[in-house]
Amino acid sequence: MSAHKPGTRIAAVRNADDTTVYLYGRGVYAGDFPRPGSGNWPESTRQMARNVIEGEDDNVDELRAADDAWMVRKLAETVEAGKRTQEEADRELAEYRRIRLEREARRAAMSVEDQVVELLTNMDLNPRLDLDGGGTVWGCECWWMPEEEFDKFLGGRTVVEVPEPKRDGS
Repeated sequence: MSAHKPGTRIAAVRNADDTTVYLYGRGVYAGDFPRPGSGNWPESTRQMARNVIEGEDDNVDELRAADDAWMVRKLAETVEAGKRTQEEADRELAEYRRIRLEREARRAAMSVEDQVVELLTNMDLNPRLDLDGGGTVWGCECWWMPEEEFDKFLGGRTVVEVPEPKRDGS
């Protein structure tokens, strides 16, 4: 998942060396979507997801404690940096815990198979990059960055535009 907002102007790079940057193109980050081929999971992958889901019941308290410790630490860092007050951090932590409990309750009402599909579907999400020339490149197929970062990355190198990757069925 991306820290960037959909609509962010981006550059998608195939590869680069000391003198040349091979560019799929410029465009926009459209958001995270299932990448091509998603949903065709072999039984072995489904079984691994089942094992993860069924194993979560064994250490749910441990997972919650680790999750809380991470969030408390992150919020404390923002308070220390003056980005929020302690009261704001406390409210945000309470909201984080509330959302987690709602998510846990929703999952508990789902069958294991529905949880497997949800887990694997979320794992298949990938940044979709819609190029100005009309093509699409997926985040897993390139290096991508906001345009202003690309301009710094480029330095004095030559840009060579390359066609988007070939995919099965294209």
